[in-house]
Amino acid sequence: MTVPVLYVSYDGVLDPLGSSQVVPYVAGLAEHGFSPTLISFEKPGRWAQAEAGRQTRRGLAARGVRWIPLRYHKRPRLAATALDVIAGRRAIAREWARSAPRLVHCRGDVAGLMARWAPLPSTCRFLYDVRGFFSDERVETGSWRRGGLLDRAVRHAEAGNLERADGAVVLTQHAARALRERRPSLPTLRVVPTCVDESAFRPRAADRTPEFGLAYVGSVGTWYMADAMVSFARLAAAAGARRALFLTPEPEEIARRGATADWAEVRTVPPRAVAEWLPRATAMFFFIKPVPSKRASCPTKFAESLASGLPVVCNRGIGDLDDIVEREGVGVLIDEFSESAYRVALRRLEDLLRDPGLSERCRRLAETRYSVRLGVRAYRELYDELLTCAVAPSPAPQLESLS
Repeated sequence: MTVPVLYVSYDGVLDPLGSSQVVPYVAGLAEHGFSPTLISFEKPGRWAQAEAGRQTRRGLAARGVRWIPLRYHKRPRLAATALDVIAGRRAIAREWARSAPRLVHCRGDVAGLMARWAPLPSTCRFLYDVRGFFSDERVETGSWRRGGLLDRAVRHAEAGNLERADGAVVLTQHAARALRERRPSLPTLRVVPTCVDESAFRPRAADRTPEFGLAYVGSVGTWYMADAMVSFARLAAAAGARRALFLTPEPEEIARRGATADWAEVRTVPPRAVAEWLPRATAMFFFIKPVPSKRASCPTKFAESLASGLPVVCNRGIGDLDDIVEREGVGVLIDEFSESAYRVALRRLEDLLRDPGLSERCRRLAETRYSVRLGVRAYRELYDELLTCAVAPSPAPQLESLS
């Protein structure tokens, strides 16, 4: 007999993030004694691609997942989010009436708010999956003022989610420590980093020569330091005689920052094609604004690079990467955004690339720390623990990690 559970994601599963960071986990849990219903919010542009939606529904159904896609609204921001929260609350209430899920898994703060406002009994376990400290992020990007009305409202929602949670998941050890300070009595707290399907990403064959030098994958908005990345990639291409590779949904933005065809290949590819392009490069790179809130982040591209056998060049101050990249011998960290620092990093990368065991080491770290298989196992164990807690005394507070 399978256990009914409800997974609520404010990210759409038709988006690249949802397809890689929601679908594999829900489908994996369906293989281990759970009967998941997935509620997601899909962007109109992607939902308009009807065949993609049909394929996703068939694929999820074949793996034992019931999917309830809802429409995502973007503008005006506050009204649109409020509308989505109401729609999500109603969908959760209907699902409770239909299947009485024993656990609701809320991916992010908006999903948590939907579940808290839904008429769920106290016996339904509440798993708070923290993808980042949203209010801190908005303040640090200047989206709103610390202490303003919106800031206070969002922080109140975050605090309410944490207080209601029977267990929580974060992406990094830094985030775990911060969350434990906010609620010392939280019964269960797990660190599950952003994982990768290592069966989809494979290292370059030994007899193949890379066509590109540095590669960047993803969007370039908000957190990513596009000007610095273009400058670094241009310098690397000039020094190494291999063109840089940018795979991004915003090619015009990269071009506007100075990427030209003589030293860079800039293109947009479907998410499923990224795994085919990465092995054509020598190394992955990314620069993210090193603000305090990003200590809670674990970039998806990091795990994808490792699974592709590629080392990483990135800046300090992001998630747990300061404690992993150089210690594990899988990349280079830069300390500042200057030409002199870039040249030092490139020399260190050149030395690292001479190591014949580098690709295997990157791949091994992906398999032993960032595999989606391990992520599914961590969530399965957490589900089991929370459901056991529903009929037994709560265990002593604990902090666990995949590492």
